Order: sequence, then C-alpha cells, then structure tokens
Amino acid sequence: MSRLVKVVSAAAALSGALALTVTAAQAVATSQTGTQTGAQYFTGESSPWTAQTIGSWGNIPTASVNVTVPAGTTRFLDARFTAESVCAGSAGAWCSVRIVVVNSAGTTTELNPVAGTDYRFDSPDGAEEAHALERFSPSLGPGAYTVRVQALRISGITQFTLDDYAFTVGLVEP
Repeated sequence: MSRLVKVVSAAAALSGALALTVTAAQAVATSQTGTQTGAQYFTGESSPWTAQTIGSWGNIPTASVNVTVPAGTTRFLDARFTAESVCAGSAGAWCSVRIVVVNSAGTTTELNPVAGTDYRFDSPDGAEEAHALERFSPSLGPGAYTVRVQALRISGITQFTLDDYAFTVGLVEP
C-alpha cells in the first residue's frame, strides 16, 4: 500500500471518528436508577377521544393520575401510554403526545427524554394503529403531583383520534 493511500485512509478514519464524537457530544442523555416501584397507578379508556385544537397541548381525558411522594423522601416516575391512534392530514405533518407532571404550584414539567413537539406519536396514513410512549421524571421531592398525557395536532393535521388507551404510572424509589 502506498504512503499516500495510507495517509488518505488514516484521514478518512479520523474524520469518521470526529463526526461520531461531534454527534455524541450534541446528544443530551438523561437517566434514572431505581431500587423498586413503591406504587403503581393504572387508568384506561375504551371510548375514542379526538384532539380539537391545533398547535396547543390538550389534556387527554382520563389519562391522568394523582401521586404523592411521602414526606422525607424522593421518588421518580416511570410512565407509559399506549393507544390506538388515527392521524390524518398533510404529508410531512404529524401528531404528538407527551407525558407531563404538574406539581401543587401548577408548574408543568415534561418527562424525560424531553422531546416537545419533535416526538412523532403518529403520522398521517389513514389507518388505525397501536402506538406507545414511555417516559420518566427527574427526582421529585415530597408532595402531591398530577401526571397526565397531553396530545397535540401539528398544523396540517385534520384529525387526531386516540382510542382504547391505557396509562400506567409507577412511583419508583431511588
């Protein structure tokens, strides 16, 4: 192998490694570790619900649970939402879902990984399909909290309907 080929090969390998390093450096990882789930909450709905507004998060009825972190402790939440979904509208648009926790002061915090409207729960294709989302919270101090699922129709979506959904929240001890 000529020296020029070796240099070009080494430069290409270094370039690839640097590209991976930059990509990894831009990623924001979040994690939690728990020892056991101290309480579990379940709710579900078999009647369809359709998001009515475009461009703002709406609470999904009955996809909400109240939890209490005991005095002198911390906990984090592990929350899962599954639903049959229909998302109809323009190509390139999508339907979003997120899980949030609301503290007693009314402050709303999206659970991790925080994706905002970037999480595409469903995309227009006209078919009813099963979809799922799982998220976890940062450590929560003592107090009462409401954990809820919210849905959003992005501009260009004409229908976002959720049916046969289940919502499960675990209160996990660190």
